[in-house]
Amino acid sequence: MPRKLSLALALIAAIFLFLVIMTGLNNPSWDKKISTGELYFPGLKDKINEVSLIKISQSGESFEIVRKDDEWLLKNKDNFPADNNKVKTNLIAASNAIKIEPKTQREHLFAKLHLENPSSVNAKSYLMQLYNDDNNVLASVIVGKRKLNLNKIGEFGVYLRKPDTNETWLVSANLNASDGVKNWISTRLFDLVPDDIMMLDVSRGDRTPLKFGRDPMDNNQFKMIDFLSGIETRTSIGLRSVLRKFLKVEFRDMRERVSYNRSPDTNIVITTLDNYSITLEVYSDPNNEGAWVLVSAADHPEQIKNIGYEFYLDPNYKDQFIIKLEDVLKID
Repeated sequence: MPRKLSLALALIAAIFLFLVIMTGLNNPSWDKKISTGELYFPGLKDKINEVSLIKISQSGESFEIVRKDDEWLLKNKDNFPADNNKVKTNLIAASNAIKIEPKTQREHLFAKLHLENPSSVNAKSYLMQLYNDDNNVLASVIVGKRKLNLNKIGEFGVYLRKPDTNETWLVSANLNASDGVKNWISTRLFDLVPDDIMMLDVSRGDRTPLKFGRDPMDNNQFKMIDFLSGIETRTSIGLRSVLRKFLKVEFRDMRERVSYNRSPDTNIVITTLDNYSITLEVYSDPNNEGAWVLVSAADHPEQIKNIGYEFYLDPNYKDQFIIKLEDVLKID
């Protein structure tokens, strides 16, 4: 090989090596040995109690959870009380998020991890921002797809990207932050079990009223009260299973109560063993297959906060919430 060509190749190799070294020096955060195992938000643990606003943005819409004294409220849902435990769980998850491995820096691959631009139409990513009382941003991140069984069964991971950068990471964190109410409030309509119930009265228009109650001969057993003469119903165990399904319903969405120009499809009155009363009204949604449930009256401590709001049941929960005659009949 000619000496000039050898020198030229050696020079090119030296320049290439220099560029590789400089790239590594200029991007120390992308070095696995340096970053893997570190906190994704260094310093957030020390400021976690300063967070007073959580803002979730997607496709031009924003969802806000604000702190008022010691209570968290869903600002976009008429200041409905959030579940403080769920809010705390997400904040702790963010502050404890550990870097597992860097992922793609290629923008065209971001969508696979749900890390595309969160402001774009139909984005699956979310921009999460944490603010303090002075409206200063304590943390800002694009939240992507969750990953189950990260390093062990039951451990969650999530893909994150720093805004305005191509730096993406898989982190270990049970962060479940989105604009869905289920991430911020308890979606169980009742915190009750059958043993809490003294009586349940279901009325559906001109259909046969259904009244579950305690058997006067054995207060631990359920029976149908004032029921059709000569009609055999399910056993106490069977009726208890109907009540159990009824009490386990979960809602997907909620809103401030609206005015209806029609009677409810179903009226339900619950009397608890400790003599609390809960009155509910059910309205089928004319635009969907689900239904809206509202608490029209209650003196039960856990239901008072729900007065003035209504809750949306998907079709599957609507079916088990609206108890029908065939649900209580004994069928051989």
